[in-house]
Amino acid sequence: MRKHREKKFTEVRNTTFSLLLITLCLFNFSTSGLAQNTSSPYSRYGIGNLNPKNFGQSFAMGGTNIAMQNDSTPMFSINSNNPASYASLRLTTIELGVNYNREQLASTSSGKQAINTASLGYVALAFPFKKWWGSGIGLIPYSSVGYNVTDHQDIPNVGGVDYLYQGTGGINQIFFGNGFKPFYGLARMFLESKKYQELKEQKKDEEINRILNRKKSWQNLSLGFNTSYLFGDIDHLQRSIFPYGSGYFNTRTGTSTRVSDIYFDYGAQYSYTFNSVKYHDRKDTLNPVKHRELKEKVKLLFGLTFAAQTNIHAKIDSLSYSYYNDAQGYERQLDTMQNSTGTKGRITLPMSIGFGFGIKKGDKLLIAADFAMQNWSSYQAFNQDGGLKNSYRVSLGAQYVPNSKAGQGYYYKRLHYRAGISYSQTALELGTTQLSEKAVSAGIGFPVGRNYLLQTFSMINVGVEYSMLGTTNNGLIQENILKVTFGFTMNDRWFVKPKFD
Repeated sequence: MRKHREKKFTEVRNTTFSLLLITLCLFNFSTSGLAQNTSSPYSRYGIGNLNPKNFGQSFAMGGTNIAMQNDSTPMFSINSNNPASYASLRLTTIELGVNYNREQLASTSSGKQAINTASLGYVALAFPFKKWWGSGIGLIPYSSVGYNVTDHQDIPNVGGVDYLYQGTGGINQIFFGNGFKPFYGLARMFLESKKYQELKEQKKDEEINRILNRKKSWQNLSLGFNTSYLFGDIDHLQRSIFPYGSGYFNTRTGTSTRVSDIYFDYGAQYSYTFNSVKYHDRKDTLNPVKHRELKEKVKLLFGLTFAAQTNIHAKIDSLSYSYYNDAQGYERQLDTMQNSTGTKGRITLPMSIGFGFGIKKGDKLLIAADFAMQNWSSYQAFNQDGGLKNSYRVSLGAQYVPNSKAGQGYYYKRLHYRAGISYSQTALELGTTQLSEKAVSAGIGFPVGRNYLLQTFSMINVGVEYSMLGTTNNGLIQENILKVTFGFTMNDRWFVKPKFD
């Protein structure tokens, strides 16, 4: 018996170290090209297209995650958007995801163009230290830049001039977060107090229950913060190509911005569980108010996220010159108009705030909604106004699990069915049109390899989102985007000392 248990714990430790090694390797691999996962011409503005912190579960639920937290039963997932959620983890959790995007660009002048991109979407590890304290660490893209646009204009006395705009890169985010339940243990402290003993001796059970319920409710408050390191390069290149014999030389202007600084964001969550409901019994005149126990508990979820306006350090290299192409097609540089290296400056990231609400019925049904906004009108880069507007986002999502503990032959009942919708008013205003984005999403979570004895659980998350960004009115471009995410979630029990007979 002893050898059998030792063998099991050895297997668990080997699995743990293997998962940790895989995670560290992915961290090392993914830092090279994580950020650039877009081909949107609108990524030219600001710091590029922002990437929401959506992992496998929340991605398929319309991006709702502010109020979402883990229950006391697996599967557990990581919610990096609200660091307060780390406090609810009960098992060590590893998540990684791969993204595929198909973007179709449509305009009234150039028709349609389809572009495909793929990238590693996220990798994260979270673990509970105590019942009131959990932590998470991960790597995700913060923003993405990737565009290649050509604009042809016929200028009188000059001819046809081609303007080429290209951009690559983005900002990555390594985060380390902590979530706490600051009032955890209040109920236990009350049961050990003199006041409890006095009330018990006086047989004041009603008052004991009232105080105990109030202190238990405070234990459901969680607070958290993420400390992030933002880093990455954003490259922009612009060319003006004049017709041969026009008397004008071509020009090339390129900038490379390097970002490197610390960033903080904060979160709070609260949940309240209903075990019974009140009802009025008209037949009972002595005690008309009664309680009926619910077959499935109903939990209300509340969430808040916040990030203050932050100035992050950056350096920029800039090179601008005129040139011509020789007979062999090689570029020959002429006059240098600007050449600067390592110019220091700051990029102002705006304040953001988000609110979330959810309702969960047992282990079957979860419905959640988010509202978030960012003050992008305060954005600046190297003391230059970005011309952006304030933005907001509204989302609604749902998840349904018919029977999470169904046995063999009923695997379809253990699947996690998800769906969601969202609407965003973006920070971009081109001409007199502020761009908006509409999206609908769906997905399924496939549980695999569950083991209640060793407390190991895994899930494969597949999510699909279709969105429309922008418009073809006023000479603009509309993007029809199909996003597919393949995510992997693994739960395991760590930091447990083995016990032997």
